Amino acid sequence: MSGTSLTILLVEDNPGDIRLVRELLAADQSESFTLVTADRQETALAILDSHDITAILLDIELPDSSGLNTLLKIHANAPGIPIVVLSSIADEGLAVRSVQQGAQDFLVKGHVDAHQLTRSLRYAIERKRTEERLNHLAHYDSLTGLSNRKHFYDTLKNSIALARRHETKLALLLLDLNGFKSINDTLGHYVGDLLLQGVALRLRECMRETDCVARIGGDEFTLILTDIYDEEDAATAASKIIDAVRPPFLIDGRSLDIGVSVGISIYPTDTDHIESLVRNADVAMYQAKAETGLQSNYRFFSANMNDRATEDRVLLGELATAVNQGEFVINYQPQVDVKTSQINGMESLLRWQHPTRGLLLPGAFMNVLESSPLILEVGLWVLRSVCMQGQAWLAYSDTPLVLSVNLSPRQLLQDDFAEQVAAVLAETGLPPHCLELDISEHALWEDEACAFKQVTKLNQLGVRLALDNFGNGRASFYYLRKFPFHAIKLDRRLTQAASSSTDGADMARAVIQVAHVFRMKGLAGGVETAAQLNTLRNLAYDDAQGYLYCHPLPSDAATALLERGQHLGPVAVASV
Repeated sequence: MSGTSLTILLVEDNPGDIRLVRELLAADQSESFTLVTADRQETALAILDSHDITAILLDIELPDSSGLNTLLKIHANAPGIPIVVLSSIADEGLAVRSVQQGAQDFLVKGHVDAHQLTRSLRYAIERKRTEERLNHLAHYDSLTGLSNRKHFYDTLKNSIALARRHETKLALLLLDLNGFKSINDTLGHYVGDLLLQGVALRLRECMRETDCVARIGGDEFTLILTDIYDEEDAATAASKIIDAVRPPFLIDGRSLDIGVSVGISIYPTDTDHIESLVRNADVAMYQAKAETGLQSNYRFFSANMNDRATEDRVLLGELATAVNQGEFVINYQPQVDVKTSQINGMESLLRWQHPTRGLLLPGAFMNVLESSPLILEVGLWVLRSVCMQGQAWLAYSDTPLVLSVNLSPRQLLQDDFAEQVAAVLAETGLPPHCLELDISEHALWEDEACAFKQVTKLNQLGVRLALDNFGNGRASFYYLRKFPFHAIKLDRRLTQAASSSTDGADMARAVIQVAHVFRMKGLAGGVETAAQLNTLRNLAYDDAQGYLYCHPLPSDAATALLERGQHLGPVAVASV
């Protein structure tokens, strides 16, 4: 504090004591003090509103106030300013109570010299600053400056109490950043921290001053919207958040896109209990994330979401058992040259032989599986099993048969995924060019840098690479230029649209033309009618796959199909 001017408010009605304090402060040559005086409590409160006061010297016996009430009133109106009581009452009990009620020190008139007075003021100021720093650390997130978990819960508790008293509504919004983990893992915590700070700044800018914005851990944020009229107010706030986060963040020379999933719970509509309100917002947030993946979205809590969350937890437990018990199986669906009707590939399709529900398709379990680390274990098992099957089928193939394996984004974005593939190929003996890895657009834009690194390594291994379900996501030709793909697989919805609308046909034509420009094969999935197949032939697609040729088959049935030869025309559907 040395070298700075400290403004001291002396609340004292005795002119002689005022003169003495002024002389004592002036006697300290190491500090510059500016003294402002008030002879009444009312005058002191007015000065606190209009002046920047560093510390307060307070006589608690005033014409308009007496005793500890004086201290309580001054402290309540200036909680951040240190107070030193300067009293003519030498009462140890009063001194203790004064400190308990907010004073930093208690001095007795006539027993204080210049050194003691200025030292007491300096210590009081420093102790108050220390208290404020500790209080900030206890209630605010050190990285973003937002409220932390403790402050959030304290604020929510108080906000609910006020809403209950005034019979108003409040909304709790729980936010989770989509794709943050992959950014943090691949670009490092330094970039991740800067991104969190950028998100926090945008959240603070788009909220009202009366709203509480908190970071409660990792990439999770919460907002408390008080005194809302109806759910539309909360929806408007959620939309503002999504719009605020949408523009790319320029971090450490990189342009980073991040999405946000928002769950909303309303007091008292959904619940009047604080923990239930938080839990409901959490359930709604995960529902929003499940519905749109990495794209920004918000959802209000509804009662049936709890049932869904419970079902997902039960399903996750069953999936863990399925992994341990070996309940997963693989079916294979032929991929056929549309001109020659020759089978040139088999796509592997995961199925779950559930002990009580029978054979389950991915739609019944894949969302839950992909949200769990189990997907990595299952994915590696699928890869190894398919490569073993492909090696066994080499004996039946007149020409090399390509085995396709669908990758989840979580698999591809492992740092050592290419090394895992190389190890499986070496273990099973399958030639690399007989393995095709199907990669969704989703995996590419979740973490483009990491995906490019892994795809490049896989290409160097000699593995074939296909951009899967093209047209189901952003459908950007940018990925075709950047990534070393060997094939494009048209999404089944575009396949169906190609034969039913001019726009659909134009889109399908554009895809295959660009594929051929980049010397990639074009495969259409979900072919179910002769009209669709004719359209694909006219558009010069290379391969097709779908029920028109063959339903997915267990491995023994697929083996029997190959034993009969590698030609499979649409007319063969009835006999397979």
